[in-house]
Amino acid sequence: MRNLIIAILMLGTVATSAQSRMSSAETSYLYDMDHEFLIDHRIATEGNSYKVYLRFRLNSGMVKISDYDIGYDLRNSYIDEKLLNSGAKLDTSHIVGNGFREFFYAFEFEKEEDQNLLVIQIDNIAKNRRYLKDIALSTKSSAISQPFLIFDAETDLPVFDPYVSTDARIKIKNVVGSSSSFSMTGRENNAPIAIPPFDDATVNELAEIRLDTVYGVKADEEFQFSNPGFYEVTDNDDPTSVMGLLVTDSYFPYYSQYADMIMPLIYISTNQEFNVLLAADDQKSKFESFVLNTISSNTNIAQEFIKYYYRRLRKSAQLFSTSAEGWKTDRGMVYQVYGDPAQVFRNENTELWVYSLENGGRTRFIFDILPGPAGTTQYKLIRGKKYREGWMNAVTRWRSGRIIE
Repeated sequence: MRNLIIAILMLGTVATSAQSRMSSAETSYLYDMDHEFLIDHRIATEGNSYKVYLRFRLNSGMVKISDYDIGYDLRNSYIDEKLLNSGAKLDTSHIVGNGFREFFYAFEFEKEEDQNLLVIQIDNIAKNRRYLKDIALSTKSSAISQPFLIFDAETDLPVFDPYVSTDARIKIKNVVGSSSSFSMTGRENNAPIAIPPFDDATVNELAEIRLDTVYGVKADEEFQFSNPGFYEVTDNDDPTSVMGLLVTDSYFPYYSQYADMIMPLIYISTNQEFNVLLAADDQKSKFESFVLNTISSNTNIAQEFIKYYYRRLRKSAQLFSTSAEGWKTDRGMVYQVYGDPAQVFRNENTELWVYSLENGGRTRFIFDILPGPAGTTQYKLIRGKKYREGWMNAVTRWRSGRIIE
């Protein structure tokens, strides 16, 4: 069992605004990492000039790029229709790079004052299916403000993951601006872990611990980070232009030590169990003991738990990381326990997740969309006592070795 855990997990050694009308577009596919395609974006702006990069990845052997038409349009809000002459198709002339079954697009536009929403439209013409991806351009809770992006030094394409590792060679490039240099200051990544949906207690932020290293780089200068943390990248020519960047160790989203593997167990362990795990001198043995004694003494079931629980953590890293690892966030917490939402709807200020339950009912989670540190966006769950029974039932399923998919 001990060697099997290592093989699986270790790499190298694993409200009020909620009452507003929602968009009619259902976008749960964006949180399905097994969907037929995956799409990510990066966007920069200066004034009303915008440039957008898309990464379109074919995620199934049953589809090919010729199956899809991709385009975009601009809208005033989530409930408005497509504006006249605001859309365009993306074709091969917009492709700025490609890899194995992935294609990188770039396009530019000038937006009008009241055009607050960019909508990417993806049509699977072979199956007659349409998917929409919304990108808020300017709202009270989210506003893109920086004219630069982080690029991969090797591919000369934007970094689409919501984090970079300390072994990544990167550079900052002007996209629509002309900045000459940038400075980066960081703090330790000690953001608090999300508390259960039924607990409305105030979470105290941990004291900010600044990192000693301050980076200064010129535009297009290649560099690497030395220390993990959350960094603020500031345009020296315009200090109001700031981008937040999560920097991780080279193993993330895998784990190099058992202390890191123990932390995500907080969602399915009791306070006593979790404190014992944290205090253990031999955390490897305590971790294995928790899995075998709490989840199941059946080796196959224990293996399945490890496989699916920690694979979901890796998915959260891609989906929800902002100023902290994805699993620590409110959305990451719900996703870790309940899995892919059956439906997702959004407006300017809130996001709604809907889950279908075994008994035929439904449960809904509503997140307020709020501005986060250094230009990031945070999704804060609107908590309530009503979630207690459903949450405890879901946790009990995990603790019984039953995987929630």
